[in-house]
Amino acid sequence: MPDRAKNDTPRRVSPRKWAAATAAGLALVSPMAAAITAPKAALASEAGEAGEAGEAGVVLSEGPSNFLTQLGYFEGTYRIIAGLYLGGARDLAREHMELSHHAFYEDIEPALDTYKAPGFAGQAAHFNTVVNEDAPDAEIEKALSAVLEALRATADAAGASPRERLMSLHDLMKLAAAEYEGGVEEGRVEMGMEYRDSWGFYESARSRAQAMAESGDAVLAQAGRDVLGQLDGIEALYPGLTAEEAAKDASLLDVAAGWIEIIALRQE
Repeated sequence: MPDRAKNDTPRRVSPRKWAAATAAGLALVSPMAAAITAPKAALASEAGEAGEAGEAGVVLSEGPSNFLTQLGYFEGTYRIIAGLYLGGARDLAREHMELSHHAFYEDIEPALDTYKAPGFAGQAAHFNTVVNEDAPDAEIEKALSAVLEALRATADAAGASPRERLMSLHDLMKLAAAEYEGGVEEGRVEMGMEYRDSWGFYESARSRAQAMAESGDAVLAQAGRDVLGQLDGIEALYPGLTAEEAAKDASLLDVAAGWIEIIALRQE
């Protein structure tokens, strides 16, 4: 695969660090990942407007569902970075980590306190460190596994009901649709950041549905299988994280989101 997508212009960025805003977390992050310089912020200030406008139109659920969706911003970002890195696009992985505006630790700190959730600052900081230090693939895989496990433990603290968990999957798929619309025009990947974010939201939703399907709870497992059925075939929209061309018609994302909402509303 090419190292980066054609016309892969970075989106608008915030000076906040997405990975770990706590002092303990930032102490472990290398200078490259700890701050975004002013010139880069200026360069990116006009990018990603289409995708961001789409995101702004997505009304997210509230309560535990919202918390799970917030965690999905982080999960998707980590999955994207690891996917790029392990696919050989290490520089692009670091660029995505530095410029992504989706996940800021300080945004979820109030919810972490509300649900008395353990958080994942340490695991996130370690993940950043090994990516920045050009670590072997095995270390990246291990760090990704650790941060995803910490995210799952953090999500569990919310005690979300099956309906709330499913509504979060619905929200993630709506976000995936908005990002795809912002990143892909007539089958051309015009904005790689948006396109990759779309995949990150989709993959997070798919992975969570798979975990539900493997649950020992019969009702939850059936709901997970139902969601997976609606996601069948969507992977074809994403030929690769550095692809220059993708599907012209991504309506499957919105259709799947609609069906997942119906599945959620069927839950008591």
